[in-house]
Amino acid sequence: RMAPVTDDEVADGAASKNSSQSSAATATAAASGLSAAEDEGEITPVAARLELLQQLNTALTQVMPYIDLSLVDREWSFAAVASGCRGLVLSALKEPMWDDALKVTESTSSVFELKLSRSRALKFITDHDEPDHQARYMVFCQAMRQMNSMPPERFRVPSTVEKLYTCTFMGERSHDAGGPYRESWSQYAQELESPHLPLLLRTPNGRHATGQNRDRWVLHPGSRSVVHQDMFVFLGKLMGIAVRTRQYMALNIAPLIWDLLVGDRVSPDALAGVDQMLRQSMHKIRHIEDEGIGEDMFAYVVMETYTTLSTDDRAVELVPGGAQRDVTFQDRSEYADLVENYRLHEFDVQIVSLRRGLATVLPVQQLCLFTGEELETMVCGRPYIDIDLLESCTEYSSCSAEDEHVKFFWKVMREFSHEERSAFLRFTWGRSRLPLNAAGFPQRMKILNFNKNPADQYFPVAHTCFFQCELPQYSTIDIMRAKLRYAIFNCQAIDGDDTGVGMQAAAMGWED
Repeated sequence: RMAPVTDDEVADGAASKNSSQSSAATATAAASGLSAAEDEGEITPVAARLELLQQLNTALTQVMPYIDLSLVDREWSFAAVASGCRGLVLSALKEPMWDDALKVTESTSSVFELKLSRSRALKFITDHDEPDHQARYMVFCQAMRQMNSMPPERFRVPSTVEKLYTCTFMGERSHDAGGPYRESWSQYAQELESPHLPLLLRTPNGRHATGQNRDRWVLHPGSRSVVHQDMFVFLGKLMGIAVRTRQYMALNIAPLIWDLLVGDRVSPDALAGVDQMLRQSMHKIRHIEDEGIGEDMFAYVVMETYTTLSTDDRAVELVPGGAQRDVTFQDRSEYADLVENYRLHEFDVQIVSLRRGLATVLPVQQLCLFTGEELETMVCGRPYIDIDLLESCTEYSSCSAEDEHVKFFWKVMREFSHEERSAFLRFTWGRSRLPLNAAGFPQRMKILNFNKNPADQYFPVAHTCFFQCELPQYSTIDIMRAKLRYAIFNCQAIDGDDTGVGMQAAAMGWED
């Protein structure tokens, strides 16, 4: 058995990403070269690993068109075997298949209008301590109410479509030339990772400040009502749209959830990534004799019944009548197994609903060939804001990269934390994550000169529809840092469009 590998590990010997045929040709050539090296006694473990990977992918290239991926749940099927090797299947093989499936299932449809009220959501937050269980007030829920009745074909748009709908923020003077649309996606992600929607919870590791993925979120296992399931279905639809249009969602969902979404097998070890304390506790119970505690002392030390706490802190019986059944020294391993099995499956209802939503937009059968990490990248992009990439995709108007205030700007951007970089991107572009590479930029960032004086008295001005930033010629880097930081965290509304459409949106009213 071999651990999953990334394409980077095969370096220059990796298959070309142009097509599965070129993948096979490259694999054959590489295998031949390695065989020659082996004859000379020069082959290394890394080279042997590469040869095995190449041969595996060459073989899969030949047979993949004949594999019925709908049989992936049957252990005897070749689809199940291929799915079990998903971490060893190179992107050069599966990405062209995926792109072809997206193209075959795409549908051309007209842009529709979405009217959203951020003031209504803010009023709800101010007046209520509970999440929006009825899906009526938050911006995510407003979008769901308007989009859920639409035929799914409207969401299977070509990858060239930059804007699925025209977004009108009611009460804000905005004209959607792209900025409000991207901002609506940032708003969805912000609400999802908040206490105002009942769909996601911070990982127990995050709540207990221990272990990995403290900044990650898991699905809310207690959200099981009909309305809740409709919300999960809609989230699945948004994820599918994000994949098709590369309008990445800035979601920090735990790896365990992504693995479950692609149907990968997860072991109890995966629980440490969301609840390390639980994993450690179960290990101690299984091996309590290592602490010098035997059968005679067990009942005095471990006072547990056959119940456990769910991720949302509900007491759950592991067996019928579990609350009245004590855990004994003899059955302690059975108890630990039941606890871990429950925690691995407590999200099953929500996963089913998410996949239902995904299936209306994406060819989900092919997800069995992808890892959870790969699906996360398709939906969310990469959370790290690469300043070198952003700078390489920036152009200038009435200023240049050699100007002192522009140098101040890039130095400050490199000093900024991830949160600050993401906030700047949302301020200037309406989205919180960059495309994966330069080719993925639908438009370049433009830094414009700001001519008003004295410059130190003004803040930067952003034009989110056009990815532009008017940058005053600040006299020091400290002023640049302070002005930029204030602007990105205190300017959320899009209200500077004086067009007729912008005025009409403002006239719709802001709810008090």
